[in-house]
Amino acid sequence: MTSSNDADKKLLTALKKGSKKAYTDIYVSYYERLCKYIFSLSRNLKESEDLVQETLLQLWTQRDSLKIHTSLKAYLYKSAYHKYIDFYRKNLKERTIVDALQQEAVIAFEDEDNSVKEERLRILKEAIELLPEKRKEIFVLNKLKNHRYKEVAVLLNISERTVESQIRKALIFIRERLKNTLTSIFFILYSDQDD
Repeated sequence: MTSSNDADKKLLTALKKGSKKAYTDIYVSYYERLCKYIFSLSRNLKESEDLVQETLLQLWTQRDSLKIHTSLKAYLYKSAYHKYIDFYRKNLKERTIVDALQQEAVIAFEDEDNSVKEERLRILKEAIELLPEKRKEIFVLNKLKNHRYKEVAVLLNISERTVESQIRKALIFIRERLKNTLTSIFFILYSDQDD
């Protein structure tokens, strides 16, 4: 057994007892390595950092119930990998659904006359106006002014995660308010602007 494994076992024991110093030592020791590993899979630095932070935060929040049957290193790499896979699957599923709806929407939209289109746009604008002020500002910058999540985050001095979360909440709210009546116009005008 190597001294690195022995040190990790001691850190794990201390972590399970609630030692913040042990957690900090683990974080400092593994953060950069895990980021490089996840980046090799995702090719997205911000995603990699977020997923590794989630992995390490989970280590702390679940310290009381941790059951590690391998080395700490193997456990962290496997946990980070599973976070990445979950994230990838979720995004792939959302993208597939949006792509299918957009294709359907284009066909439906082309068949409508102008007065129907104008009415649908008016109703959509009213729904946007009902959003909470900050969420509306984020939504307008991203969806109507075509700013990427990163640009919106910089403009408003907030994190990209906050932008993503607020956009998701806005889309859910608007879909709920409009139900199926505006599906076609909605997906044409408000597809993901962060590709």
